[in-house]
Amino acid sequence: MKTVSDIMVSDVICVNESESVYQARMLMKDRGVRHLPVIDSGSGHYIGVLTQRSLLNHAFNLVEKFGLSGLQKREQRTQVGEIMNRDSESVTPDTDLLSAAQYFTDKKSSCLPVVEDHQLRGIITSVDFVKLAAHLLNQS
Repeated sequence: MKTVSDIMVSDVICVNESESVYQARMLMKDRGVRHLPVIDSGSGHYIGVLTQRSLLNHAFNLVEKFGLSGLQKREQRTQVGEIMNRDSESVTPDTDLLSAAQYFTDKKSSCLPVVEDHQLRGIITSVDFVKLAAHLLNQS
């Protein structure tokens, strides 16, 4: 295993920027994921990522302003594009694993989308590196 493509998840669950935050939160909950890459609804290009952290921050702000009873209604009115991270870094499938590992340790981020020609090809997470470490430890 030498490149990101060797360990990335290629069957990625994603959303587009016009979906509601409520829909995205339910998708995360139902599928058990903490990161949703966001694609442009017109071009299909990767444009950012919605993380569990950004969802939680948004929810806390809504609850603070409108109370718990207003959370779902406000989430349904808010589009993913309003709270997603558009500045998220990405890598290509041929990025070496050491560079990706360095990204996780330097940035203290938990996901790294894999993009090629503006198209989402996969995602790699810190959990993928834990799985890799466990695999390598079992081999020794």
